[in-house]
Amino acid sequence: MTAPVPNAASEKIKKNALIAMIVGFVCGGVLPGVLGLLGYLKADQEPETARKFTKWAWIVFAICWVIAIIVIILYVVAIGAMIANTPTDY
Repeated sequence: MTAPVPNAASEKIKKNALIAMIVGFVCGGVLPGVLGLLGYLKADQEPETARKFTKWAWIVFAICWVIAIIVIILYVVAIGAMIANTPTDY
């Protein structure tokens, strides 16, 4: 079995997957990072699978950020509601 020769397309896939992996682990959590890592590892043997892993890494990253923003907004609203309902007469 011979090792596949890297070409420009697989190098581009590897670059995108590497960026998704780093950004995923640093800013998005474990799941986007692992998907980016799988995309990076599959880039030479299975480029189409690597593209799918990379695409899903970015999708999961975006979903994580949207959920985090919603949680922060709900937290701020809940704190505001608690402050508003605090009795002021001591």
